[in-house]
Amino acid sequence: MEETMQEQMEREIRESMDKLYPKDPDHLYSKMQIEFYSCSYEKKSVTLRFPIQRWELNHMSTVHGGIIAAAMDTTCGTAVRSVTGKTMIPTINLNINYISPGMDGDAMLVTARADRAGRRICNISAQCKSEKTGKLIATAAANFMIAE
Repeated sequence: MEETMQEQMEREIRESMDKLYPKDPDHLYSKMQIEFYSCSYEKKSVTLRFPIQRWELNHMSTVHGGIIAAAMDTTCGTAVRSVTGKTMIPTINLNINYISPGMDGDAMLVTARADRAGRRICNISAQCKSEKTGKLIATAAANFMIAE
C-alpha cells in the first residue's frame, strides 16, 4: 500500500528528529524530553510535546520563559525542515508573546505552522498550549533563513 502525503510527512519528521537531535543526556533537547505529537500535511504544521519538569521552573514555580522560547524555536525549526526539506535553517528572528504560565506536572504542546516558504526565507507562526487545560501559554512569529 502506498504511503499518503500525511504519513510521509510524519515519517520524515520522526526520522529528522532522530537524526538531528543529539542523544547526549546532557544536551538541551534530551533534557527537555522532546516528543513528536502530531502533524498536518494539509495545514503545513507540526506539534511537538514538551513535558514540564522541575528543573525548567523559575522562582515562581512556573516554566522559565527561556524554556518556552527554546520549545517554540525548536518546533518552528522542525516545521521549516518539514516543508523545505532543508536542514541548514538558522533562526533569523523569534518574537514571543507570553500569555499565561506553564505549570509543573503539565506538558507544553507547541504547534508551528509554515505561513510562507520562499526560496530564502520561511515565515512561521506558533502556539504553545497546556496539554492539561488547552490554555494558551504563548504565541510566536519567526523567520528562518533557508541557507542551503
